[in-house]
Amino acid sequence: MTGDVMAVRDAVVLQTSFLALRRTVAAVQADCAEVAETLEALEEALGVVTQGGGAGGGGGVQALAGFGLIGLPIAGAVRAVKGLASQYVKQQTGVPLSTWAAFVTSASGEFQAYLAELDRISDLAEKQRQSPDGEVDATRMRKDLKVLADVRWRTAAWKAVLGRVAQLGQVVDAILQIDVQAVEAESGGAAEPAAPEASTGLAGLSGFGGTLQRRIKDVQHRTTDRSSDLREWVMRPFLDVRDRVRLLPTQVGRLAQEVGLLELFLELETAELSCLAGHLGADETRIVRLRVAASVLLPELVHNLGVARTTVTEVEGYQRRLEAGRLDGTVAAVAHARLSAEYAQDLERARVGLADLEGQAEVWRRDGPEILRACDEWATTELDVLAARRIAEQADKAADRRTLLERERSRLVEARALLATI
Repeated sequence: MTGDVMAVRDAVVLQTSFLALRRTVAAVQADCAEVAETLEALEEALGVVTQGGGAGGGGGVQALAGFGLIGLPIAGAVRAVKGLASQYVKQQTGVPLSTWAAFVTSASGEFQAYLAELDRISDLAEKQRQSPDGEVDATRMRKDLKVLADVRWRTAAWKAVLGRVAQLGQVVDAILQIDVQAVEAESGGAAEPAAPEASTGLAGLSGFGGTLQRRIKDVQHRTTDRSSDLREWVMRPFLDVRDRVRLLPTQVGRLAQEVGLLELFLELETAELSCLAGHLGADETRIVRLRVAASVLLPELVHNLGVARTTVTEVEGYQRRLEAGRLDGTVAAVAHARLSAEYAQDLERARVGLADLEGQAEVWRRDGPEILRACDEWATTELDVLAARRIAEQADKAADRRTLLERERSRLVEARALLATI
């Protein structure tokens, strides 16, 4: 960056934009992975009372015949827990347990699919990083724009499940309110061990999930003659997942913020590639470059400045401690000479990099306020147009667009705060 914020080469801007996008994708992926693990555990827990209590097919109590469990209260216990769980969940949430179970299965698949979709963005960023001089040819630009469009569509669809995911703690809490004594009474009282000759194999369990199969096999070797054993067998999966499910509202809230930033970066990356492909006019290209500078280049500069300053401080600290070690005799002369040369080279590189970044910061101190003002005016005008259109057309056809513009204005507020720190 020399003399003007807008003088940065397109290739450098593109690489910086993809780097920021990739960092945001990594944050979303990390939180998505945590939620996906919780959903998978909850899906297995719900399988105990939704698969285990049905009457028909291979997935109901009839399937327990292969283990000689039809006469055991454990089979009745599963039925009883299912009935009580359905009742409690419907009372607490207004939605049937079967509907929640189907949603958890669907949401778990949605999260896994979305994680795979985000990998495509990481791949784009890596290809851009490895490109000679960061250049992108026309063919690859078309492919990249297609990937960005796919991920933007997928993100919009995936966001629809987030709100309901945050409510899953209510489902688990409702199930954990089940009275064990009530279950025991409804399931026929105390249990007796299964007769060894009655356990004949896995043929009747084809309709159950893997987790429930393992739990039923375990029951063959246990005596369920106390209500505490009943709770252990049927309720333990919900106790195990309870604390993780209670974290979901916080995790979903954080994801919503991260995904809002991701959507903004996807929008800016799409606009940037459209400029390079010649799809936009001169005025549109100018405002896109200003928006990218404000929302991407400035935050990345502040981030890099922090890293560079920390690196210089760290290497200077290495040198001081190395010199102190030589003076007090704890560092040998040969080791001192080798590390002195290494640290001197590291410090020189770090100071050169920091000086370049400080030069860029100086340009931003001069030009930054005007860039941010122009971006804010553009966003305000776009929002005003959407508001006028809603009045004229008596319909809100651009709610998503309005949300994105409001997120961009929030990013500009963050950018002003960052500008004040450099």
